[in-house]
Amino acid sequence: MGQCGDLAEVARRTGSRHGAVERRLDRLDETVGLPLTLRSRHTARLTSAGSRLLVAGRRFFRQVDLAVQTNIFGRGSEAVHAPAVLAIASAEPLLEDVVEDAAGTLDILLSVHHDTPQQVLRRLAGYHVDAAHTWSVDAPRDSVERAVRTYAVLDDPLWVTLPFDHPLAGRDAVALADLRDENWVSEVGPDSEVLVARVFQAAGLPAPAALHVTGASVARGMLRRGDAIGLGSPTHPAVLAPSLVHRPVVERPHRTTSLLVDPTVVPRALAEQLAALLADRYLRRFAQHHQRLLRDPWWARWHRDETARITRPVRPAREAQAPSATAAATRKFDVEDLHVLRAVAKHGSINRAATVLSISQSALTRRIHRLEVGLGAGLLLRSARGTELTSPTRRFLHQLARFEAEFQEAVASCRSIALPVRHRQDDAPWAQLAPSAT
Repeated sequence: MGQCGDLAEVARRTGSRHGAVERRLDRLDETVGLPLTLRSRHTARLTSAGSRLLVAGRRFFRQVDLAVQTNIFGRGSEAVHAPAVLAIASAEPLLEDVVEDAAGTLDILLSVHHDTPQQVLRRLAGYHVDAAHTWSVDAPRDSVERAVRTYAVLDDPLWVTLPFDHPLAGRDAVALADLRDENWVSEVGPDSEVLVARVFQAAGLPAPAALHVTGASVARGMLRRGDAIGLGSPTHPAVLAPSLVHRPVVERPHRTTSLLVDPTVVPRALAEQLAALLADRYLRRFAQHHQRLLRDPWWARWHRDETARITRPVRPAREAQAPSATAAATRKFDVEDLHVLRAVAKHGSINRAATVLSISQSALTRRIHRLEVGLGAGLLLRSARGTELTSPTRRFLHQLARFEAEFQEAVASCRSIALPVRHRQDDAPWAQLAPSAT
């Protein structure tokens, strides 16, 4: 009702008849003790009390789902379902096949925002995106004022980009010491560190005197025009042009590319697989474009080590969260399921619980079995002495009592709302209607 406000559409979505929907809404109003909807012949809107109750109900069932994952499956608070669309900011050129493979392999859509390394972290810190794909000279530090978890993507060697007619362009590898007097251009990293200056510092050399610090787009333009030289990566170089050559650096500088995610939004399984997918695609691109480098022992070892690090079976993230093929991620507890578990816990046996629930023992046994199969987890311990709940299930029911108390408090707060209601009048002015739930 909160989503569409059309009684016929509500009936279609719930698989009910129009009249059955209205009768159900009437019973709900009577149970709560106040009107939750304002209805005309064909349309309806939630009252303020209805909106509050809907929000409280969503919170209740989300808490229940999370408690199932935490207690019954033991996966911790990060085991919530992955978002349908993951907003990710990237300071690196994400390949189009990464976006497509994430949709096909990991069953998630990526909404990508490209920006500078600094802006990428600002987007993440400002809750504009759920993940960030960026680089840093050292291991990434916790520079984001937000709870994030970091996953390594690639230990990314750097090489130098030179004009094709540069005196050193014919060498197989170039030393930084021979390039200190050149005109350099450099990007700024996520922690305001200048890439070229940090690389020279790590090599024990003073930074070049002619060093232009600018954004990535301006740096690419200067490189393409031959106005300066710069550092890039063989896995995804900043500029590819016939007028430029790329050469390995003797000192073997490198940077770290990482994936930073909000762990409350992005489950660990999904983040690990997305980081591995990014690394895999960059390594494949390197092998396709730089076969010559793979004949060098250093590059061959680097490629072999990085490939071995990410090589592992990749399953869809939502499948990885489920304990069996029945995919518990798609199975939610029903209110009646909770009543069944509570009855078994209270009366200590299926036989006594079946009597209280007014169903046969065999029917209750089948129902619990279907519930266990649907969730992919055992809920009861069966022995010659009888049946009892597993310890995780008991912890879950203990949490459930707290969630129900919160929900009842929300219902009580709804009863304190007094609204003038004109019930079921075709000419009821919409000005009297409360906003629908968000």
